[in-house]
Amino acid sequence: MDKVVSEVVQEALNNIAKGLDEAEAEAYRIIERVGQEVERELAAIHDAGKAAREAARQRILSTAEIQAKNMAIAAVEEEISKVFDEAMRKLSRIALEDSFEPEMKRLLDEAVELIGRDVVVESNERGVYLLKKILQKTKYRVKVSVEEKPINTVGGLRARSADGTLRFDNTFEARLERIKPLLRNEIAKMILRKD
Repeated sequence: MDKVVSEVVQEALNNIAKGLDEAEAEAYRIIERVGQEVERELAAIHDAGKAAREAARQRILSTAEIQAKNMAIAAVEEEISKVFDEAMRKLSRIALEDSFEPEMKRLLDEAVELIGRDVVVESNERGVYLLKKILQKTKYRVKVSVEEKPINTVGGLRARSADGTLRFDNTFEARLERIKPLLRNEIAKMILRKD
């Protein structure tokens, strides 16, 4: 799963760089257009004095800079969405493969360790099957029960203590949500290096 996410993140970073280049080019076009507007506006207010001309110029340039930054932010958000959509598509295929069983066991081990007492786990239909299969082969120091009713998830599992006081969401969706801030940080670093 980490490899898939890394590949998707790398692909997304490449797409983001391309998107940022396009956003930067568009920003320069906007700034050029705005510069022409500034010249026209400056000519119109020439008699109003140097202070008024400079204030208008700064206002227009600030607006252009804000538009450029908003475009860059929108490009980043769009790429992040693409990353997560692509990751979900790939993970949904992986979750259906027989080779996913060891990964499901690792997710279950994490949940049991974190909860630390009798655990009830739930997953999608395929996950319920895998969890039952894993529990036939593996004994834990606490009682682990599998909820029969499948949940709506691409893969992974959710766990709760038998008394309901502790919950841990180890579904693909939750795991990807947890790394979203890290991805944003990486993209921000990339943008700062570019500036």
